[in-house]
Amino acid sequence: MRLASSLILATLAATTFMAVPALADAPAFNAAGELERPADYRSWVFLTSGLGMTYGPNSSDGNRPAPFTNVFVNPEAYKAFVKSGRWPDGTLFALEIRLAEENVSINTGGRTQGAMVALEAAVKDSKRYPEGGWAYFSFDGEKGLKPRVAPFPRSADCYSCHRSHGAVEWTFTQFYPELFDIAKQKGTVRPDYDPARKLTAPAP
Repeated sequence: MRLASSLILATLAATTFMAVPALADAPAFNAAGELERPADYRSWVFLTSGLGMTYGPNSSDGNRPAPFTNVFVNPEAYKAFVKSGRWPDGTLFALEIRLAEENVSINTGGRTQGAMVALEAAVKDSKRYPEGGWAYFSFDGEKGLKPRVAPFPRSADCYSCHRSHGAVEWTFTQFYPELFDIAKQKGTVRPDYDPARKLTAPAP
């Protein structure tokens, strides 16, 4: 009987473990808890591009056009979201910020993307970050992008902004049209999400 019970428990444990597998392309951390900069994020799923969506030191200073932002997510997280409308643990968003350039080549009236000036990231890991499940990072450095970084402290304004204004969990999925439609179909848009609510002051 004891052997049979042990086998049953072992089978249940194995089934539970297999039911929530780690993502094959989950973010990598070192022993100090620093996020390793993903080298291949530009081969991931492209979610959206924005213009003038930045704030803080990467925003327009009035002397240059507002920069572009490009958002990528690891493919396994994208697949999981399409199925469930929820971001799984192991989700990693990469947000690159690029200069907006005018009058490039044959273009005389629009703006095109130029050099990358910053790279930021968001990670979902409920065990590592039990307070909300998400953490935010910046790889910016004085001499180029850093190879690994610690998350912003929980007191940083990005946490309260994402918590208050993200449509799905702490993410701005409302800016990803195809995925926002999926979230609405799956019923995973936060019940308190209000598309008419604006920031009361510019984010720092």
